[in-house]
Amino acid sequence: MTRLHLVNGFLGSGKTTAIIEAARRHVLRGERVGVVTNDQGRYLVDTAFVSAQDIPVVQVTGGCFCCSYDQLLEVLTALHEDAQPQVIYAESVGSCADLIATVVRPLQGTPGRAVRCQSLSVFADSRLLLHLLRGDTLPLGDDVLYIIERQLAEAGLVVLNKWDLLHPQHRKELLSLAADAFAGVPLLPQNSLLPEEIARWMEAIEGEEPALPSAAVWVDYARYGRGETQLAWIDRALLARLPDQGRSEVVRLLQAISEALEAHQVPVAHVKWHLSSETGTSKLSWTTLSQPDWASAVPAVSGTTQLLLNARIQADSAQAGAWIDEALARALAASQAGWRIVAQETFAPSPPQRPARALP
Repeated sequence: MTRLHLVNGFLGSGKTTAIIEAARRHVLRGERVGVVTNDQGRYLVDTAFVSAQDIPVVQVTGGCFCCSYDQLLEVLTALHEDAQPQVIYAESVGSCADLIATVVRPLQGTPGRAVRCQSLSVFADSRLLLHLLRGDTLPLGDDVLYIIERQLAEAGLVVLNKWDLLHPQHRKELLSLAADAFAGVPLLPQNSLLPEEIARWMEAIEGEEPALPSAAVWVDYARYGRGETQLAWIDRALLARLPDQGRSEVVRLLQAISEALEAHQVPVAHVKWHLSSETGTSKLSWTTLSQPDWASAVPAVSGTTQLLLNARIQADSAQAGAWIDEALARALAASQAGWRIVAQETFAPSPPQRPARALP
């Protein structure tokens, strides 16, 4: 029977990076592996990035796992038939909660399934979590932060990700606060860029003790819905043919978006880019606690180049979409590369509705 590992956690917590490294390790062990990505939109950076690693991947789009359960079952079946994976990692969109009641318990109650849910890991950016548990003021609204709280409340394993970015003096404090907040739940400090630390995560979720709670948690769907609808989803796909030294063209576009968000003081949940050119592929991202040196991570690019943007920000979607489009228009006007927008989508997610199949 195929083992299914659910991976949840707020936008920008580092889920995809960990899943890709775990998938690589399964392949090295001779195991077949598949990945399910999920998003409210249709143009997914994560799907493109996983696919670029030659890992079988399917996606659930247009809603989170809890609201798109039938689609989840369909893609799990398709993935199982096409790739015959021995293990599947299913990464929920970063604004999803209530997975035990709406996904895990219904899966457990469906006889004849070829997939068995084995774990629910919830990732958290250690820096963001420390501020949250301290009660510090954060740029994200209270209803958005409520989603993070409910995600963590149902974890079978809390992964304190980006541990290396947390100041050493604050690590003991976070462990103490997290132990109190998530009593009885295993905590795993982790830097997902280190293969040996991904190996520890895999041991934790593949061990004899399943990292899977037996009961669901209470979720206030009115508040959950308010948090969802306060977020704007802005996706843009751009295409150009760049010269041999095309890196500056990419930096110019990203800088324009960064400056627009900063000028309008837009709280960022996660802004991520997938860059694909004849010289390779890469992924860049900005989070709530953004890294100021992102430009240094832009690689050399040349030839036919596609840039895919997924912006998840707290703002009115129409207004924020206009800000981003104005910034792109200025950057494209100054460019000689002939960039063109080939796909786009702007919306605010619909509030989730607790489905009738939800089980306690």
